[in-house]
Amino acid sequence: MPNQPPAAPGERRLATLEGVLERITYANEENGYTVARVDTGRGAGDLLTVVGALLGAQVGESLRMEGRWGSHPQYGKQFHVENYTTLLPATVQGIRRYLGSGLVKGIGPVFADRITQHFGLDTLTIIEEEPKRLIEVPGLGPKRTKKIADAWEEQKAIKEVMLFLQTVEVSTSIAVRIYKKYGDASISVVKNQPYRLAADVWGIGFLTADKIAQSVGIPHDSPERVKAGLQYALSQATDQGHCYLPEERLIADAVKLLQVDTGLVIECLGELAAEPEDPDGDPGVVREKVPGPDGGEPVTAVYLVPFHRAEQALAGQLRRLLHTDEDRMPAFRDVAWDKALAWLRRRTGADLAPEQEEAVRLALSEKVAVLTGGPGCGKSFTVRSIVELARAKKAKVVLAAPTGRAAKRLAELTSAEASTVHRLLELKPGGDAAYDRERPLDADLVVVDEASMLD
Repeated sequence: MPNQPPAAPGERRLATLEGVLERITYANEENGYTVARVDTGRGAGDLLTVVGALLGAQVGESLRMEGRWGSHPQYGKQFHVENYTTLLPATVQGIRRYLGSGLVKGIGPVFADRITQHFGLDTLTIIEEEPKRLIEVPGLGPKRTKKIADAWEEQKAIKEVMLFLQTVEVSTSIAVRIYKKYGDASISVVKNQPYRLAADVWGIGFLTADKIAQSVGIPHDSPERVKAGLQYALSQATDQGHCYLPEERLIADAVKLLQVDTGLVIECLGELAAEPEDPDGDPGVVREKVPGPDGGEPVTAVYLVPFHRAEQALAGQLRRLLHTDEDRMPAFRDVAWDKALAWLRRRTGADLAPEQEEAVRLALSEKVAVLTGGPGCGKSFTVRSIVELARAKKAKVVLAAPTGRAAKRLAELTSAEASTVHRLLELKPGGDAAYDRERPLDADLVVVDEASMLD
């Protein structure tokens, strides 16, 4: 065997392990993660624990596994499987255990015994090539025979997909996700539309899809690659809180990422903005003019569709709130502001500057208001003044901020309880909020501090 290069410091070398899968003790159907026991032929009935993505592996099969050795504090020595291939059982006993392992729902050890008694070592060949002959076995009617044949085909399809995905250097855990998403169409999607993986399969980003695309021979300057790269660049920008990128910056980012000509990027961006990218007829991106910074020349903004929709919906809801007939704090419509501000001065021990006073009036008399300004211009004291006056009129005030630290600061500023936006709305990762337009918050005044942190 040729010498392997030394492992990097702290890196455990990939090892190979062969054994017969004796039993599966745990299997997660969603991600394929499996805990199993294998017989490595060491004798004395010793079984070894293997863990990893073993989708499609069946009890009784011989497995050739690649992975790394590890140790669990409770369960001891384990082999962490990264990839595996299967060898069908070669003995009648192995075939009997394989068929009776739960491969087919309704086929237990009794029927597995009958089938192997009838066909012997030819059992698996019969199931593969002449499944109708299974009806020769006593007690196996046409219905059960069809179930065995169908289950065999399904397992074969899973194994073919997993084997193909390993040839294009996809890890078993990623292969499981691909198979769960596309089923028998997995090979076709990976070969012909690898960049779909980045959008469709959780855990696969553009960089992984790009690597797969190279493995299956997609050209470096393929329009599909450039379009996927443009969407990836926009997606990366959202991690920085950007809902869009100016067109010129997006083109520059994509050229740097993809290492292709600027002209090709411009052409593909035009196609992305014009072509429907999904069955609903939505384009891949939205291009539109938006006001430039500080009121300068308008710039062409490029959005991913979901962010454009979100921004439009948010603007629409703010407009609806601003113009709604309902007023949760009617007391401030005709309040005596001189008296109110004098009371506030006694309460806080400080005067409001003219701009702060204007902001307080606006926030308490309009249904939506945005308070902006640079550091040190008095935003915090203005917020405290708004909350103090609202409370004085018995209004229900709810305070929130994007982060726990900002919420704590807001609570200290107003001497009232404040929470994060997520906790206030009971918004759980991957789920919907408990409060929305159909079930609004029970509040007269909602204050969201540090709203510039929100994208």
